[in-house]
Amino acid sequence: MFNGGMKTISLLTDPYMLNDEGLRFQSLGALVSVKSSTEQTSGAFNLFDVICPIGFATPLHIHYAEDVAVFVIEGALTFFWGDEKKRACNGSYFFQPHGTPHGFRVEGDAPVRILYITVPAGFDQFILECATSTRAFRATAAARHKIEILGPLPE
Repeated sequence: MFNGGMKTISLLTDPYMLNDEGLRFQSLGALVSVKSSTEQTSGAFNLFDVICPIGFATPLHIHYAEDVAVFVIEGALTFFWGDEKKRACNGSYFFQPHGTPHGFRVEGDAPVRILYITVPAGFDQFILECATSTRAFRATAAARHKIEILGPLPE
């Protein structure tokens, strides 16, 4: 039997296309464009086009509910995962399985543009909540979305 043991995921019944439209907002200093929301993919994945300003840094954190993939379109980043630190530039790709401590910092004198994918979906709801919330609320939202904030990135 073809694909006998493989799990299948059902996405939308209708295809869709975005040009430069879609939900766009500022979240923690980055410009986030949601290309695939939880609803659009029936919970399979999220896809974001993100522009991070010079000096932008995520905290060191762990996603327990989703895997994260990042593709660098423009600019340079330093990625941290586990005990490793790697520099990434145009064309670099990183995959962080759930349960892996990770984060990144924009390096250099130019903003960075990345494609950010989470599997399964749900991370879009977290970043929407963080866009207009206080630091205390973000900590509660992180816990609710099974994300552990470990603190600032190492130097």
